[in-house]
Amino acid sequence: MHKFASYISVIAALLGFASTGACVKAALIPGTQIPDEPRNRDVIKVIETYRRAMEERDSSKLMSMAHKDYFEHSGTPTGSDDYGHKGLLRVLSTRMKQVISLRYDMKYLRIHWPEQGQAEVEVYVSASSQLKSDEGEQWHRMTDYNKLVLLQEKDRWLFLRGM
Repeated sequence: MHKFASYISVIAALLGFASTGACVKAALIPGTQIPDEPRNRDVIKVIETYRRAMEERDSSKLMSMAHKDYFEHSGTPTGSDDYGHKGLLRVLSTRMKQVISLRYDMKYLRIHWPEQGQAEVEVYVSASSQLKSDEGEQWHRMTDYNKLVLLQEKDRWLFLRGM
């Protein structure tokens, strides 16, 4: 009986070891559920530069990050509020003049790679801003899901949509 018990313990230990090994997950980028891979890190680094430029209200920096074919669909049924690269400049310069202060946080949810050199990054945005208005200063809070689409051009990533 003693011999049988030791076989059982060895089998149990091996099964425990095997099941532990099967549960090992790939390393994740801290604070996300996104695999820690160089291309994922590169894209998130670009988006973090974008996020900081938003908080700094740096329209020039933001425009330098937009691809020449940038196009925003605005998510509405009509095309009247859609705009391209020139429209982005107009939107940024108009809106940034109204902003007194801005906190702009993002939670990275997923990164898709639909084709070579293109990334689609799903984010959850939480922002609060202090705005100038005709009625004086007002606080505005916004939370929303967004998809940022970036295209690699030579050695840099540029935004095609989502800014």
